[in-house]
Amino acid sequence: MAKKLLSEISNLKSNISNQQSLRVLMVEDSEDDEMLLIREHKKGGYNPVYERVANAAAMKKALKEKKWDIILCDYMMPGFDAPSAINILKEANLEIPLIVVTGTSGEEMAIDCMRFGAKDYIMKANLSRLCPAISRALEEAEVKNKHKQAEELLNASEVRYRRLFESAKDGILILDCNTGIIVDVNPFLVELLGYSREQFIEKAVWELGPFKDIIPNRNKFLELQRQEYIRYENLPLETINGRLVNVEFVSNVYTEGDTNVIQCNIRDITERKEALKALQKSEKKYRKLSIIDDLTQLHNSRHFHAQLKIETERANRYEQPLTLLLMDIDKFKEFNDTYGHVEGDNVLSQFGKLLKRFLRETDSAYRYGGEEFTIILPMTTDKEGIIMAERIQTELREKSFSPVSGQKVYLTVSMGLAQYKPNEEIKTFVHRVDQFMYQAKKKGRDRIYCELQS
Repeated sequence: MAKKLLSEISNLKSNISNQQSLRVLMVEDSEDDEMLLIREHKKGGYNPVYERVANAAAMKKALKEKKWDIILCDYMMPGFDAPSAINILKEANLEIPLIVVTGTSGEEMAIDCMRFGAKDYIMKANLSRLCPAISRALEEAEVKNKHKQAEELLNASEVRYRRLFESAKDGILILDCNTGIIVDVNPFLVELLGYSREQFIEKAVWELGPFKDIIPNRNKFLELQRQEYIRYENLPLETINGRLVNVEFVSNVYTEGDTNVIQCNIRDITERKEALKALQKSEKKYRKLSIIDDLTQLHNSRHFHAQLKIETERANRYEQPLTLLLMDIDKFKEFNDTYGHVEGDNVLSQFGKLLKRFLRETDSAYRYGGEEFTIILPMTTDKEGIIMAERIQTELREKSFSPVSGQKVYLTVSMGLAQYKPNEEIKTFVHRVDQFMYQAKKKGRDRIYCELQS
């Protein structure tokens, strides 16, 4: 088998100039599986520079001596496994995406690996998912690295401020400790707030507009005087023309000669605040993308398992009903083979939109895989779930698709439905619903099957 794969890989090398170089560390004991993975890389447009290791010592050595873009890890090897590999990666303190590649019987264990830190898992029987998963993992790693760099820049900026504020890189206001009268102000603060130096000097700090919210009166000033140190992390100061500037405000009491003075250090953090907002917005965007299926805009199967765990725990805690609906578009492969994958993708996209129209605020819909979809219905009995299933079934029957101009095609869906049993294992619950869907298929398709009928 290895010789045959080597021959196929060799034939793929003619397109190497158009392929993206990728440094791949394979944690894999099978040479045949190694060749399968390399072939899949090349089919997906990558030119892998790789090394295969099969034990902890070899993996540690490879991580220490070379840089890697991605790690592909078999779940179980003689004397070594994926959880151990993840721990080694964590101990090395390296931010390298790790994808678990597992056999057909290890899907649940691979999902556990994702909880430990793996970025994704691929079934060896479905390697067509490998390159999209690698692309997604690399993109997420790049985003995370950019965020980390931005945070490091912000932190470095903060350190520089702490060291340089006395050299007038920030606003400085000097007050008489006894009277609160402004005795000095630096040019930076004059420019920042738009007041002239004369408008600052010899005024009580509470008489000047920008500081009316910090020190509104003499009593507040006396409190500042007693505390000797005050810090405001995010304070809006109003300039002379009414514009608000976000600042960090720190005041300290210290001795100058024979008298005490209060030094107020004022730093404009407007840009930092905007940068933080941009980072938070970006993080929110990519967090959402990581749980959304691109084609249907429904949640993906990874998020399904996480959300179902939350909902079953809630159902057990509050003794509320919970119903799960699993559905499969009938004869979808036949449709795909007849009209092509583009039209098939259009059907999946339209079906996703159809499901969204039926969701209540508490419901959530997911693309479970291929042409399979699922809906979690909290606070819903199986009888109530049947009503929603029938509505979905009816609307799909009436919806026409036009894969060919002038031709209308109608599709149906088979559904399995069940209500959660108190303290039932999630795996058992999902399997039960899956079996009901299978029965709906077996009994002629285009029907709903549940425990009430079994």
